[in-house]
Amino acid sequence: MSVKSPSKCRTPPTRATLIIMTAGSVLTLNLFLPSLPSMAAEFGVSYGVISFSIAGYLFLSAVLAIILGPLADRYGRRPILLCSFSIFTLASVGAALTENFTFFLIFRMLQAVCAAGSSLSRAIVRDMYPPGRGTSVLGYIAMAMAVAPMIGPLLGGLLEETLGWRSVFWVFAILGMLSVLLIWIDLGETVPGKGSSFDQQLAAYRVVLLSHMFWSHTMVIGFSIAAFFVFLAGVPLVASAHFDLTPSRVGMALGSIAMGFFVGSFIAGRLSERSPPGLMMIWGRRVAMIGPICALVLVLMNLETSVVFFLLMASLGLGNGIALPSANTGAMSVRPDLAASASGLSAAIATAMGAIASAVTGAVLTLENGAWLFCVLLLLACIGALGFAHIAAQALKEAA
Repeated sequence: MSVKSPSKCRTPPTRATLIIMTAGSVLTLNLFLPSLPSMAAEFGVSYGVISFSIAGYLFLSAVLAIILGPLADRYGRRPILLCSFSIFTLASVGAALTENFTFFLIFRMLQAVCAAGSSLSRAIVRDMYPPGRGTSVLGYIAMAMAVAPMIGPLLGGLLEETLGWRSVFWVFAILGMLSVLLIWIDLGETVPGKGSSFDQQLAAYRVVLLSHMFWSHTMVIGFSIAAFFVFLAGVPLVASAHFDLTPSRVGMALGSIAMGFFVGSFIAGRLSERSPPGLMMIWGRRVAMIGPICALVLVLMNLETSVVFFLLMASLGLGNGIALPSANTGAMSVRPDLAASASGLSAAIATAMGAIASAVTGAVLTLENGAWLFCVLLLLACIGALGFAHIAAQALKEAA
């Protein structure tokens, strides 16, 4: 990557910068998960209380996605990203240093501003490329979102065992500083802010919310993310209670969907320029259904093994990787000048759907029904995504 003059940075960012911003926002969610028990012990709180650092983070990420998108449309991508990652860096330092649990939660919630890295990177791609090329680039960027969940918990566990949980937040601070540096030297403004008023921003959201194109594609994203969170919430119970797997093997089971997502994102990156986005979404959602259907049949016939069961689940990630780049591009295509607003709103809705799916999964799964009901919940989410993929594909045909 060539270094650009920070004061005269005018050219669009390289793909590497967009990938690092995206991966950083994903790592912030899962890198510290292995440290939760020791963090709860040090702060003198229960595991349920310390887990709020996940749920609260997700909730605030959804809220900030709604706020930061219009701000980026108004003032430009570059200043919003510089401010967001600067706040993230300072919050990470605060979380690493504080001895007070209340202050820790405040700093942890402030880390949610890095959600701008994920949503605005998609908007920047939409600024830079036409839909077909943009979908291809989004596919490659999504590969970073697959690698991060695979290495995040492993790296976090190693840091916890060797240096303690606070080292994880120092890593966050380093990632934040690296992101600020990359944005400063490499990210030229792709859409100079137009200085629109608050009323105009509300009108922009109204345009997005009234768009059939936006809602059909966002529901594809939402149900796809819901399937992912059903998987995350259900695997620990199913793997340990039904298959009697050790914690390390539970971690390997969790990685199956990430590996599938990596492969699916690569396929999307290679094929999206030559294949219609509607077709990519439909086939991606069909592929995602293969695993839950086959796994459910095996469970009902008492023929399941842990290896086969979780290998089948890789189809979920594979389908998501194929379908989501096209769905993200479609959700941002209502109007090019509202790409960041649409991206932020879409991300917020999908995050909320994922949080609801995670809560429902945790509430209904038991030791007795875990395996088969887990498959049914995944299948229901996949059916919802496939149904809206057909609707979104029809919307694209009508808009052409």
